[in-house]
Amino acid sequence: MKRIALYLALLVLLTLGASGHETFVRPISGWSNPGEVVYLPLGSGHATANVELPEGIVNFTVSGPSGEIVLDGQGEISGFWDIYKLSDVEAGLYTADVYHCEGSWTHFITNPPAEGYWEHQSAEDIDFESLNKTGWADDWYVERSYLKNCYAKAFVAVGGDVDFAPASEPIGQELEIVPLDDITTVGDGEFSFQVLFKGEPISGLDVWATRVGDDTPVEGVTDDEGKVSLNLTDSSELSEWIVRTDTKMDPRVVEAVDLPRGPLSAEKSYVGPVYRAALTLRSDYLAEY
Repeated sequence: MKRIALYLALLVLLTLGASGHETFVRPISGWSNPGEVVYLPLGSGHATANVELPEGIVNFTVSGPSGEIVLDGQGEISGFWDIYKLSDVEAGLYTADVYHCEGSWTHFITNPPAEGYWEHQSAEDIDFESLNKTGWADDWYVERSYLKNCYAKAFVAVGGDVDFAPASEPIGQELEIVPLDDITTVGDGEFSFQVLFKGEPISGLDVWATRVGDDTPVEGVTDDEGKVSLNLTDSSELSEWIVRTDTKMDPRVVEAVDLPRGPLSAEKSYVGPVYRAALTLRSDYLAEY
């Protein structure tokens, strides 16, 4: 229990000094004994720092070794973390599957080229006539408006004889990062992934991995098969990575439309959903760790 409390305290320290809007699961350990409680903190932020509770719609499920749902419920709040836990787990590989939606965001450029602000609603719900445009330039416009869909995934191994092959199989997230290599080799060097969008490989998406304790990203771009290889070499005793991808304003997902804008603006606005995915991998999935 002391180890759990110490780890949670460390997680809180890692939340300081950052801001962000991405969702991720940070298991307290990648491995557990059968019958023990498995803790699965859910947070939101940039890089590996958690700076806010994931608010809005949160669907957090965990599937067991046979694919059965063993957790589908609410967590307990601790600081900026929403902590989910499994009790009396049996041996096997467990997969945390998270969908988080905090609603829509619209970004105005009030004084081009860069100055602007965010509205926490979609463009179609905004009353443009009633907006206070004091100080806005005559060429103001809406840069983008989107519903934000965040997906997160993580694994925990229980017991000493675990089949890790299911970790390399898709679980059906709309935007999903699938680890193609054995997840027990994380930290040993190059590691391959495949990114799927609505079940199909998607090319040209940026994928980046950030090691907990070092926010310098390792980056790549998916090929025609949605695949990418990242160098996850890490000699630390414990290696933990958060791998991310984001559809951003990809024209295959959003469209350029005409929205209300300043009289001197001819700018189009990018409207459509944004999908973000985060996969957490660790180096302590094996019982002998």
